[in-house]
Amino acid sequence: MAEAAVNLELPLANEVLEAFKPYEHFSKCLLDAYAVVDMNGKVLKCNALLSQVTGLKTKQILKSDSLTDMLVLTIAGKPLDISELLNAAGPTRFDEVTATAIINSQSLNLIIGVYPFSSNSNNIGAFMLLRDVTAETNLQDKYKDKATQSITDNLTGLFNRAYFSEYLSSQVAALQTLPPDAPQRTMSVVMLDIDFFKKINDVYGHQAGDYVLSNVGRLLKNGFRKTDIVSRYGGEEFLAILPSTELVGAATASEKIRLAIANFRFDFNGTIIPVTISSGVSQVTIGNETPTEAMARADAALYFAKKSGRNRVGVHNGSEPVELEPSLIKPESA
Repeated sequence: MAEAAVNLELPLANEVLEAFKPYEHFSKCLLDAYAVVDMNGKVLKCNALLSQVTGLKTKQILKSDSLTDMLVLTIAGKPLDISELLNAAGPTRFDEVTATAIINSQSLNLIIGVYPFSSNSNNIGAFMLLRDVTAETNLQDKYKDKATQSITDNLTGLFNRAYFSEYLSSQVAALQTLPPDAPQRTMSVVMLDIDFFKKINDVYGHQAGDYVLSNVGRLLKNGFRKTDIVSRYGGEEFLAILPSTELVGAATASEKIRLAIANFRFDFNGTIIPVTISSGVSQVTIGNETPTEAMARADAALYFAKKSGRNRVGVHNGSEPVELEPSLIKPESA
């Protein structure tokens, strides 16, 4: 690629270019944009590919006082100052840099490599390689979005039934490999159901029903831990996997969720819709039952909660479903 250098009068700028000389022939083979800069970020030498990044002609680039006059750099949403690039103690790579060209507002995703030049142990400038990975990043994001969509319920944003079933089976299999006394060798399953959901649809309409489902999904996602897997299993039914959680802890979490939903104001276009849920909890007996059997016990506990009056938590103690006893609920600080 064609390259250009600015006419230099300052001895320090000449010193930077002199430091670059051993690499000059190699730089002609580069397929990425590069710039040789002083400690102010002023471009002293570059190739034509830098024009594609900045949107400026080579002459304009060399006349600019600093690279920051051409590009706004951020990383992880925070400004990336030119001094941070140039004061590196040695060769440094900056990944996932967002660069916005000031001239045309073009936004690019870059990987920036910096090789500092020094004199008397002080940095005097640097060789900067700017690799444009915008196309690759967009492609990765596209596939990531598709992957997320394949395991996510569109209405609630929770995991879907297929992902839940696969995750539960894989986690139970993994826990079976741990020693019997390992504290991590516990897991509980919670099955939740919106009470009288058909009545909500019949009285308030299906749009109101979707509104309720969406908000219940949000409350479940916010109410359980980030390590818990919460899914919409189908219709108004939800399931949650609570890793490293015994029956009492899972029951406590379920009661907290029940109260949060019962106390939430479901306001659909000015109409308040009363919403409650019933839950069934079971602790998976690792090594002695299948995931399907554990879910069946949670389902039995849920049925028991509904038969007992709804808006409550049922637990399966391993022998039979029973109503959650207040004495079993852990304090909030526990």
